[in-house]
Amino acid sequence: MKREVITKRDIQNIQKSVEPYAGAIDNPSIPERDDYQSKLLKYIPTEVVALYFTLDNILKSSVADQQSIQTLLWIIFILLIICTPIYLWRVTKVRKKIQLLISTLAFVVWVFALGGIFENLDWYRHYYGALLLPSFTFIVPIIEG
Repeated sequence: MKREVITKRDIQNIQKSVEPYAGAIDNPSIPERDDYQSKLLKYIPTEVVALYFTLDNILKSSVADQQSIQTLLWIIFILLIICTPIYLWRVTKVRKKIQLLISTLAFVVWVFALGGIFENLDWYRHYYGALLLPSFTFIVPIIEG
């Protein structure tokens, strides 16, 4: 499965570009528009979320100083925010800026929802993430990427 979301607009653009060559090409391959579930799966940068929580667990199990853990987790979190669109662009070949933005936001939302570095902030409550994640997950695939 390719990672870039295919929208109705993409299909229309492909059809327009193939139209002049309709007689010369037998059965041009036009991809199908992504459904809600496909969009949802493509928007979530699972590799980045998994990397963050793997590093989170490694640090929490091997570093005794809580302050050092928090500092390192903030550094990792910020680096992964920066690296998420780069990873998606270079490795998974996502070219749509809106999808890169949404996927980067999805990383932040997933870390927030699962606690991550936020759970040590005084104002953070786990139910915030419990409310945010399904809301974000519901709304985001509706967007034409």
